[in-house]
Amino acid sequence: PHRSFCSTGTVEKVGVDQAIENMSEEERLVYESQKLGVDLAFNSRKHGYILSFPWNFDEVISDFEQDFKPLDSSKFWHKWIFNRECDLDFNELFRVFHQSCAIPDYDGIDLVCEPRLANYIKGSVEDIHYHGMDIEMANLTVHQPKIEILNVEIHNGLSVDRSENKPLDSYNVTESTMFGAPLKVYTDKSGDNRSVFDFLDADYKPYLISVIAIIHSPMRLYVWNQNKSKVLFGSEDNEQIKNVVKFETNIKWTEFLKLAPVPNQPLLRTWKITDYN
Repeated sequence: PHRSFCSTGTVEKVGVDQAIENMSEEERLVYESQKLGVDLAFNSRKHGYILSFPWNFDEVISDFEQDFKPLDSSKFWHKWIFNRECDLDFNELFRVFHQSCAIPDYDGIDLVCEPRLANYIKGSVEDIHYHGMDIEMANLTVHQPKIEILNVEIHNGLSVDRSENKPLDSYNVTESTMFGAPLKVYTDKSGDNRSVFDFLDADYKPYLISVIAIIHSPMRLYVWNQNKSKVLFGSEDNEQIKNVVKFETNIKWTEFLKLAPVPNQPLLRTWKITDYN
């Protein structure tokens, strides 16, 4: 009778298939990832581009908490921010920032961030995607559990949009305080073109309000590997984490008078994120 023999290649394939069947789920993931060149562990040298994104590193948060103490609720600026319901703007900007980075929606990033910061964030997100990774968001939260105000500063004569400001050495700067917050007034060295009638202009908003806040939230961003088989950086658990966010807006002097808590008053809607962690 005719006899057939298995080739060496067939025997090896059967052996490999049997070995794969006997693997644990984790071992099989490692095996398949090695075949496809998929990364399973973060390496700061290989994945340094991920670190260009402003993650909430513990060291950064600790530095801010050491340098600033949360404003007491009796302070003018704490009352102004919460009575003016600026915290609702902060909530929305924080949520949209996370969603826009995860989609990614570059128009959304432009909407909530100051232009120079927006360009930096978009470049970082693009770089992560360029390397085959993906940013994802966990625990969508509309109203963050806690917002603490660490610091408020006022800059008279500067714009939130950094591109509209001259180099710092182009200004004469005088320092004072306003309702307990540091105030710096910037006047152009080439000539002060301000007028006593500027206050009549509805678009004249010389006061830049800069607020540093710590936001407590379970909402977070993290990075998937190339085939979404492993979280490469960050986590998707629901533990609350802290992020340090700087919000800024330009306002008229009349806004300072709106200290009383008035329900359903129009939100400023002009805040931008100017720094993140």
